[in-house]
Amino acid sequence: MKHLFAWLVAAFTLALSLPLSAKDEVPWRPEAYHNLFTEAERDKPYVYGHSHSLEDWPFIDGQWEGIVCDSDGNVWFGVSSHSFKHHAQLFRYNAAAGKVEHVADIGQACGEKLSGNAPQDKIHSQMFEDGEAIYCGTCEGHFSETMKYPGGYWLDINRKTGQVTALAKSISNDGLICVGYDRKNKLLYGHTNVKGELLNFNPATRQEKLLGVPEKGGPAKWPRGLTLMIDPEGVVYGVKPPACTFWKYDPQTGQISDLAVKPPLPADVAAGDQKAIEKYNQDGRVAMTIWDEKDQCFYAMRGHDEMLLRFHPPRQGQEARVEALQLMGLSEHRYGQRYSSCMMALHNRTIWYTPYTGWGGVTYLTSYNLDTKKFTNHGPLIVDGDRRVNECHSIVAGKDGRLYMVCFVFSIEGVDPARENAMRDIYPFHPRFVIVDPRTDLKARVGAQ
Repeated sequence: MKHLFAWLVAAFTLALSLPLSAKDEVPWRPEAYHNLFTEAERDKPYVYGHSHSLEDWPFIDGQWEGIVCDSDGNVWFGVSSHSFKHHAQLFRYNAAAGKVEHVADIGQACGEKLSGNAPQDKIHSQMFEDGEAIYCGTCEGHFSETMKYPGGYWLDINRKTGQVTALAKSISNDGLICVGYDRKNKLLYGHTNVKGELLNFNPATRQEKLLGVPEKGGPAKWPRGLTLMIDPEGVVYGVKPPACTFWKYDPQTGQISDLAVKPPLPADVAAGDQKAIEKYNQDGRVAMTIWDEKDQCFYAMRGHDEMLLRFHPPRQGQEARVEALQLMGLSEHRYGQRYSSCMMALHNRTIWYTPYTGWGGVTYLTSYNLDTKKFTNHGPLIVDGDRRVNECHSIVAGKDGRLYMVCFVFSIEGVDPARENAMRDIYPFHPRFVIVDPRTDLKARVGAQ
């Protein structure tokens, strides 16, 4: 007993002397855990996802758009940490082996691993395949008053070898929150996180240019463009407040200008709801866009009301047009609406979308067929072990129609990671790589409502 007491005292003393980085690894206990998918819910339509655990990296917790399915069928994706200590991690789903493989620590790839700077926390941007290269950019996850963030990096990932090359640090000294790719001219474009600057970068020459600022920021306004649209001719488009204002960067003239086009108003704004009007003017933008070669237009998701829009850029003497096609969210937001949409993908004329259901809500999968104009709510998404999914933070469709996602899955007590950073409402979550095959995984029951 005497030796045991001495050991406990020594252990306690050691714990007090440990740096914060060691002490904060002590398991943290959340207030509550979310219930599993129930048998009663199985009598209604739902979606079953095949998930791959990322539990060997317990500090990772978030993502946004950083995913691509390459021409070999492999899926590359990044996951962030939001911890001020850990950098984003890059993974690959090896389609032939049917497993997820760790590729790189993004901080190490950028030479920032032991720098003391704020981490290269996210691949927040879209990712683009061109030949053997996959291009993207890095971004910070949180702001810190004590840790300097050096700025985002332009990345080249060799999809054959997995080698990650930091081509250059952005001259903006800002995070690359949004990246687009001009395939015709082999140029990357970036929209920065804090200053809202528009940049382009030539991967071949590693030269970068500051093009201007489409949206002015300020103390109460974050000029964060979440998507860039680049047409086949290399003209760049974006959307900013107020009220979903579309803008254009013309590389021929070097000018940024607003387009005289507005989408139809959201229903609550058109009805005169003052709170909705204020919100639409403050943060009216689109969150995701997809170029459709057949229709020669962009499909875009408006964050305010989850309305699927069709944007025809001004081409061949025709003026720009924007149409409202379909509300892709849920008819009732059980947990309250947050003015933000989640993710969408396009395959064989079907738009797949994961609506946002509120802080602590459950992710559903919806679809819209562009030819038949049919909208379908396929029900809530669950993964192995009847686990509920809170959010989907990226989605891409493979050539075979399978949907590949990085999802926030509610943690199970005593089984999954639980960290104070990784919370939705009072419930802990952890990220998983999820695969849904629409041919087999839409579990609608006969007579389902």
